[in-house]
Amino acid sequence: MLIYVNQFKLVGENSSQTAFRTVAGWLKNVTNRHFTVAELKSGDEFSINRMKVRTYVAVDLHPYMYSVLFTHPDRETKGRQWITEIGIREEEGKTTVSILLETSDISTLVTEIPSTTKPRLVKFLQQNGELHNETVGLKLLSFSDTQESLKALSFEIERKERKHPLVLVSNLKANNKPVINPQKLQEQLLGLAQVVYSDEEINSWEMESTLGRKYSAWDGAVNIIYPSFNGNDCHTKLFSQANLNEVMASGAHALQYILSHITHTTNGFNKKKHFSPSAVRAKRQKDQRTLLKKRFEELSEDKEYQDLAEQAFAQLEEQENLIEQLKQKHELEIEEQLIANIEIQDSLDKVTFDYQVLDIRFKELQGNTTKVGEPIIIHGKEQEFYNGEVSDLVIEIIKNQLVNNTKQNSRRHHLLQDIIKHNEVDGTRDSFAKTIKSIFSSYNGLTPKIKSDLKNLNMEAVETGTHNHIKYIDDDRYQVAFAKTPSDAKRVGNNIARDIKAELL
Repeated sequence: MLIYVNQFKLVGENSSQTAFRTVAGWLKNVTNRHFTVAELKSGDEFSINRMKVRTYVAVDLHPYMYSVLFTHPDRETKGRQWITEIGIREEEGKTTVSILLETSDISTLVTEIPSTTKPRLVKFLQQNGELHNETVGLKLLSFSDTQESLKALSFEIERKERKHPLVLVSNLKANNKPVINPQKLQEQLLGLAQVVYSDEEINSWEMESTLGRKYSAWDGAVNIIYPSFNGNDCHTKLFSQANLNEVMASGAHALQYILSHITHTTNGFNKKKHFSPSAVRAKRQKDQRTLLKKRFEELSEDKEYQDLAEQAFAQLEEQENLIEQLKQKHELEIEEQLIANIEIQDSLDKVTFDYQVLDIRFKELQGNTTKVGEPIIIHGKEQEFYNGEVSDLVIEIIKNQLVNNTKQNSRRHHLLQDIIKHNEVDGTRDSFAKTIKSIFSSYNGLTPKIKSDLKNLNMEAVETGTHNHIKYIDDDRYQVAFAKTPSDAKRVGNNIARDIKAELL
């Protein structure tokens, strides 16, 4: 079972020596045997009790590559072996260290699931060497309770170039403290994911308005926001404070629990970049072929013999290219399967996520409200596109009923008055209507700004043929059509705003 895969770049003049000395120190810590750097570069095998250390080298041509394979039996689970692969590559003044941790079980009788853990070697590397400044999660990323900061966070979430997960950690409303320590979490996720946290009191409604419900977290929740993988949206995984408390109550470690969800996604992608002992052996064979061919070209004088040898070399290279193509195809299929699995998991999580968010919101409103009585509005499958969409509509209907169809001082009249008095209008609909009017006040064709402003209202513009259509994101039932090229900017803009209000608001 694959547990953990990660890569780190060390910089500095002696980065390679630092890497080998760190590996040697880690091996001494786990085997009680001292290893020299020369031994780790020897290509030899070492046995220590029931543990084995095998080394592999490919140093005929740059970049130089090494691999250390360490295996040992599990101390508690009989029939399980732990395997640690450490790859080291030296090139252009940088040293890349690749770490893979996995288990191998002798049969299906070994049923206990191993816990995900960050190898201690990662901590040693961080302490002994200088990690590249682009290492993911080198420091905790903070944000504040301002529109500018939340918009910057929204940009980072939606940035197409982002290849790592973001982990948004929120504080409990009761004491403005997190359920889990974000700094300790970042240490666990070094090189894998970026933790985002604020020690300020964050307005959750403002956060949801700016980031969207899917990318928000509040009241102790932790939200993992995965990269978009070249898609339109980022998949997420939300853990409410109830989830985290349940995990800790069961005796599990919350940090390792979140780490396991991160590695569940990152392991597949990172394994493609990992250089294993077999990769080092393959490079050594390729380097030796390259050197042999070069030496042959320098020494051979027999033209016929040279032609035969060149044909043999060409066939070997052709086979190697074919193997590389098959490898790339296989890796692409694995990546597509990983993304498909994430999408399926995201769909399964969505119902739970929505329930948790609504439950948190309901409890929050219950705690803040001074109103008495029972809630009287329940709606079914139709979800609100903005805050107060259902309640404002109902209040508007009640007001019309009160004015047009109710006898003064009747029981019905007093009941409706009481409902209106104790149910405030949210006002988001009117705010949206004003924003729409402003967006299209001088409309002269779709622009990136108009598209961005519409997205903030949970709407999008779709260009089809000679017309554009405005609709809610992920809902095609209600659409407003208008010409791509307006003849009268002001009149067309007013008409578009009017039609959006009538159809979508």
